[in-house]
Amino acid sequence: AAATAAATAPRPPPRLTRDIAIRPTAHGHAEFRATDGHDVSLHWKRFGRKGAPTRVLFIMGLAASHNAWQAQVERLVAQGGCDVVVFDNRGTGASSTPPGGYTTDAMASDAARLMDHVQWRDAHIVGFSMGGMIAMKLAALHAPRVRSLCLISTHLGGFFFRLPGPKGLSNLLQILAAPLVRRLPAGRRLASRMRAHLDLRCHFTPSFLNSVSLPPPTPRRRPLRWAFKRISRAARAAAPFSRASRAVRSLGR
Repeated sequence: AAATAAATAPRPPPRLTRDIAIRPTAHGHAEFRATDGHDVSLHWKRFGRKGAPTRVLFIMGLAASHNAWQAQVERLVAQGGCDVVVFDNRGTGASSTPPGGYTTDAMASDAARLMDHVQWRDAHIVGFSMGGMIAMKLAALHAPRVRSLCLISTHLGGFFFRLPGPKGLSNLLQILAAPLVRRLPAGRRLASRMRAHLDLRCHFTPSFLNSVSLPPPTPRRRPLRWAFKRISRAARAAAPFSRASRAVRSLGR
Protein backbone atom coordinates (compact mmCIF):
# COMPACT_ATOMS: atom_id res chain seq x y z
CA ALA A 1 0.00 0.00 0.00
CA ALA A 2 2.83 2.35 0.89
CA ALA A 3 4.49 1.68 -2.47
CA THR A 4 1.24 2.36 -4.30
CA ALA A 5 0.75 5.61 -2.43
CA ALA A 6 4.31 6.68 -3.23
CA ALA A 7 3.83 5.87 -6.90
CA THR A 8 0.58 7.84 -7.17
CA ALA A 9 1.72 10.80 -5.07
CA PRO A 10 2.02 13.99 -7.13
CA ARG A 11 5.55 15.02 -8.04
CA PRO A 12 6.87 18.10 -6.30
CA PRO A 13 6.93 21.15 -8.57
CA PRO A 14 10.28 21.90 -10.24
CA ARG A 15 12.70 24.22 -8.50
CA LEU A 16 14.69 26.83 -10.37
CA THR A 17 18.05 28.08 -9.17
CA ARG A 18 20.46 30.62 -10.58
CA ASP A 19 22.86 28.01 -12.01
CA ILE A 20 22.70 24.39 -13.07
CA ALA A 21 22.87 22.67 -9.69
CA ILE A 22 24.93 19.61 -10.63
CA ARG A 23 28.69 19.82 -10.99
CA PRO A 24 30.04 19.84 -14.58
CA THR A 25 32.47 17.10 -15.55
CA ALA A 26 34.43 19.65 -17.59
CA HIS A 27 34.24 23.32 -18.52
CA GLY A 28 36.28 25.97 -20.25
CA HIS A 29 36.51 28.19 -23.31
CA ALA A 30 36.78 27.07 -26.93
CA GLU A 31 38.91 29.66 -28.75
CA PHE A 32 39.11 29.77 -32.55
CA ARG A 33 39.05 31.97 -35.64
CA ALA A 34 35.44 31.93 -36.81
CA THR A 35 34.24 31.65 -40.40
CA ASP A 36 33.38 35.36 -40.44
CA GLY A 37 37.01 36.22 -39.62
CA HIS A 38 36.54 37.11 -35.94
CA ASP A 39 38.36 35.57 -33.00
CA VAL A 40 35.72 33.87 -30.83
CA SER A 41 35.87 32.39 -27.34
CA LEU A 42 32.85 30.26 -26.36
CA HIS A 43 32.24 29.47 -22.69
CA TRP A 44 31.01 25.88 -22.33
CA LYS A 45 30.19 23.25 -19.71
CA ARG A 46 29.92 19.49 -19.93
CA PHE A 47 27.64 17.29 -17.82
CA GLY A 48 26.99 13.59 -17.50
CA ARG A 49 29.31 10.75 -18.48
CA LYS A 50 32.08 11.57 -20.91
CA GLY A 51 32.07 9.07 -23.75
CA ALA A 52 28.41 8.10 -23.22
CA PRO A 53 26.68 6.83 -26.38
CA THR A 54 24.15 9.68 -26.38
CA ARG A 55 25.75 13.08 -27.00
CA VAL A 56 23.50 16.16 -26.77
CA LEU A 57 24.43 19.75 -27.66
CA PHE A 58 22.02 22.45 -26.46
CA ILE A 59 21.92 25.81 -28.30
CA MET A 60 20.14 28.63 -26.45
CA GLY A 61 18.27 31.58 -27.94
CA LEU A 62 18.81 35.31 -28.07
CA ALA A 63 20.49 36.93 -25.03
CA ALA A 64 20.05 33.93 -22.71
CA SER A 65 22.93 32.02 -21.13
CA HIS A 66 23.57 28.28 -20.92
CA ASN A 67 21.98 28.21 -17.45
CA ALA A 68 18.55 28.45 -19.07
CA TRP A 69 18.94 24.72 -19.92
CA GLN A 70 19.01 23.82 -16.22
CA ALA A 71 15.92 21.59 -16.11
CA GLN A 72 16.79 19.69 -19.29
CA VAL A 73 20.42 19.08 -18.31
CA GLU A 74 19.58 17.85 -14.82
CA ARG A 75 16.87 15.51 -16.13
CA LEU A 76 19.11 13.96 -18.83
CA VAL A 77 22.03 13.50 -16.43
CA ALA A 78 19.73 11.90 -13.84
CA GLN A 79 18.50 9.40 -16.45
CA GLY A 80 22.10 8.39 -17.22
CA GLY A 81 23.77 7.44 -20.48
CA CYS A 82 24.08 11.03 -21.73
CA ASP A 83 27.04 13.27 -22.46
CA VAL A 84 25.69 16.84 -22.49
CA VAL A 85 27.30 20.14 -23.52
CA VAL A 86 25.79 23.60 -23.05
CA PHE A 87 27.41 26.91 -23.96
CA ASP A 88 26.96 30.66 -24.22
CA ASN A 89 26.57 31.96 -27.77
CA ARG A 90 28.94 34.68 -28.88
CA GLY A 91 27.98 38.01 -27.31
CA THR A 92 26.26 36.30 -24.38
CA GLY A 93 27.26 35.33 -20.84
CA ALA A 94 30.94 34.49 -20.41
CA SER A 95 31.64 34.12 -24.14
CA SER A 96 33.45 36.81 -26.11
CA THR A 97 31.73 39.63 -27.99
CA PRO A 98 33.22 39.97 -31.48
CA PRO A 99 32.53 43.17 -33.42
CA GLY A 100 30.12 43.44 -36.32
CA GLY A 101 26.77 41.84 -37.03
CA TYR A 102 26.34 38.12 -36.44
CA THR A 103 24.74 35.61 -38.80
CA THR A 104 23.24 32.19 -38.20
CA ASP A 105 25.83 30.78 -40.63
CA ALA A 106 28.67 32.03 -38.44
CA MET A 107 26.98 31.00 -35.19
CA ALA A 108 26.26 27.51 -36.57
CA SER A 109 29.91 27.18 -37.48
CA ASP A 110 30.73 28.32 -33.93
CA ALA A 111 28.75 25.33 -32.65
CA ALA A 112 30.58 23.01 -35.05
CA ARG A 113 33.93 24.31 -33.82
CA LEU A 114 32.81 23.73 -30.25
CA MET A 115 32.04 20.12 -31.19
CA ASP A 116 35.59 19.88 -32.55
CA HIS A 117 36.88 21.29 -29.27
CA VAL A 118 35.14 18.62 -27.16
CA GLN A 119 36.07 15.96 -29.75
CA TRP A 120 32.55 15.08 -30.85
CA ARG A 121 32.14 13.73 -34.36
CA ASP A 122 28.36 14.16 -34.17
CA ALA A 123 25.58 14.80 -31.64
CA HIS A 124 21.86 15.23 -31.09
CA ILE A 125 21.23 18.97 -31.49
CA VAL A 126 18.59 20.83 -29.46
CA GLY A 127 17.86 24.47 -30.33
CA PHE A 128 15.50 26.93 -28.67
CA SER A 129 14.18 30.12 -30.32
CA MET A 130 17.16 31.73 -32.12
CA GLY A 131 19.11 28.63 -31.06
CA GLY A 132 16.69 26.62 -33.20
CA MET A 133 17.57 28.80 -36.18
CA ILE A 134 21.26 28.20 -35.50
CA ALA A 135 20.56 24.46 -35.17
CA MET A 136 18.84 24.42 -38.58
CA LYS A 137 21.85 26.11 -40.15
CA LEU A 138 24.13 23.63 -38.41
CA ALA A 139 22.12 20.79 -39.95
CA ALA A 140 22.23 22.44 -43.39
CA LEU A 141 25.95 23.23 -43.33
CA HIS A 142 27.24 20.22 -41.38
CA ALA A 143 24.62 17.51 -41.95
CA PRO A 144 26.86 14.50 -41.10
CA ARG A 145 27.44 15.94 -37.63
CA VAL A 146 23.74 16.08 -36.71
CA ARG A 147 22.35 12.77 -35.43
CA SER A 148 18.93 14.30 -34.76
CA LEU A 149 17.42 17.77 -34.62
CA CYS A 150 15.05 19.00 -31.89
CA LEU A 151 13.60 22.47 -32.57
CA ILE A 152 11.73 24.34 -29.82
CA SER A 153 9.77 27.59 -30.18
CA THR A 154 11.47 28.60 -33.42
CA HIS A 155 10.85 29.15 -37.14
CA LEU A 156 12.68 29.61 -40.43
CA GLY A 157 13.59 33.24 -39.71
CA GLY A 158 13.89 36.16 -42.09
CA PHE A 159 12.13 39.40 -41.20
CA PHE A 160 9.49 39.20 -43.95
CA PHE A 161 9.30 35.42 -44.23
CA ARG A 162 6.93 34.89 -41.34
CA LEU A 163 5.33 37.97 -39.87
CA PRO A 164 3.70 37.37 -36.46
CA GLY A 165 0.17 38.30 -35.47
CA PRO A 166 -0.76 41.45 -33.51
CA LYS A 167 0.37 40.01 -30.17
CA GLY A 168 3.64 38.81 -31.66
CA LEU A 169 4.25 42.17 -33.33
CA SER A 170 3.70 43.89 -29.98
CA ASN A 171 6.32 41.63 -28.40
CA LEU A 172 8.70 42.23 -31.31
CA LEU A 173 8.38 46.01 -30.98
CA GLN A 174 9.19 45.76 -27.27
CA ILE A 175 12.29 43.69 -28.07
CA LEU A 176 13.44 46.26 -30.63
CA ALA A 177 12.73 49.10 -28.18
CA ALA A 178 14.79 47.60 -25.35
CA PRO A 179 18.18 49.01 -26.50
CA LEU A 180 16.60 52.49 -26.75
CA VAL A 181 15.01 52.19 -23.31
CA ARG A 182 18.42 51.36 -21.82
CA ARG A 183 19.67 54.82 -22.79
CA LEU A 184 17.03 56.58 -20.71
CA PRO A 185 17.63 57.56 -17.05
CA ALA A 186 17.12 54.42 -14.99
CA GLY A 187 16.31 52.67 -18.26
CA ARG A 188 18.60 49.70 -17.71
CA ARG A 189 16.37 48.22 -14.99
CA LEU A 190 13.22 48.90 -17.03
CA ALA A 191 14.72 47.22 -20.11
CA SER A 192 15.66 44.17 -18.03
CA ARG A 193 12.10 43.94 -16.68
CA MET A 194 10.72 44.22 -20.22
CA ARG A 195 12.97 41.37 -21.34
CA ALA A 196 12.01 39.18 -18.38
CA HIS A 197 8.27 39.70 -18.95
CA LEU A 198 8.64 39.01 -22.67
CA ASP A 199 10.48 35.76 -22.05
CA LEU A 200 7.80 34.63 -19.64
CA ARG A 201 4.89 35.51 -21.92
CA CYS A 202 6.48 34.05 -25.05
CA HIS A 203 7.80 30.77 -23.72
CA PHE A 204 5.69 29.65 -20.75
CA THR A 205 1.99 29.16 -20.09
CA PRO A 206 0.37 30.85 -17.08
CA SER A 207 -0.49 27.44 -15.62
CA PHE A 208 3.17 26.40 -15.68
CA LEU A 209 4.34 29.69 -14.16
CA ASN A 210 1.93 29.20 -11.28
CA SER A 211 2.94 25.55 -10.76
CA VAL A 212 6.67 25.92 -10.10
CA SER A 213 7.95 26.08 -6.53
CA LEU A 214 9.20 29.32 -5.01
CA PRO A 215 12.97 29.37 -4.45
CA PRO A 216 14.18 31.17 -1.31
CA PRO A 217 14.84 33.94 -0.53
CA THR A 218 12.18 35.31 -2.89
CA PRO A 219 8.93 33.68 -1.76
CA ARG A 220 6.72 36.43 -3.16
CA ARG A 221 8.20 36.47 -6.64
CA ARG A 222 7.39 34.12 -9.44
CA PRO A 223 10.44 31.90 -9.65
CA LEU A 224 10.89 32.13 -13.42
CA ARG A 225 10.93 35.90 -13.21
CA TRP A 226 13.51 35.55 -10.44
CA ALA A 227 15.57 33.17 -12.57
CA PHE A 228 15.40 35.19 -15.77
CA LYS A 229 16.45 38.39 -14.02
CA ARG A 230 19.58 36.66 -12.81
CA ILE A 231 20.23 34.87 -16.09
CA SER A 232 19.88 38.18 -17.93
CA ARG A 233 22.64 39.67 -15.80
CA ALA A 234 25.00 37.20 -17.42
CA ALA A 235 23.95 38.34 -20.90
CA ARG A 236 25.82 41.30 -22.35
CA ALA A 237 23.54 44.27 -22.93
CA ALA A 238 22.57 46.37 -25.92
CA ALA A 239 25.42 46.05 -28.47
CA PRO A 240 25.72 42.24 -28.69
CA PHE A 241 21.93 41.92 -28.39
CA SER A 242 21.60 44.04 -31.52
CA ARG A 243 24.33 42.08 -33.31
CA ALA A 244 22.75 38.73 -32.48
CA SER A 245 19.29 39.96 -33.49
CA ARG A 246 20.68 40.40 -37.00
CA ALA A 247 21.27 36.66 -37.06
CA VAL A 248 17.52 36.12 -36.64
CA ARG A 249 16.86 38.30 -39.69
CA SER A 250 19.63 36.59 -41.70
CA LEU A 251 18.36 33.02 -41.55
CA GLY A 252 15.78 33.28 -44.31
CA ARG A 253 18.26 34.76 -46.78
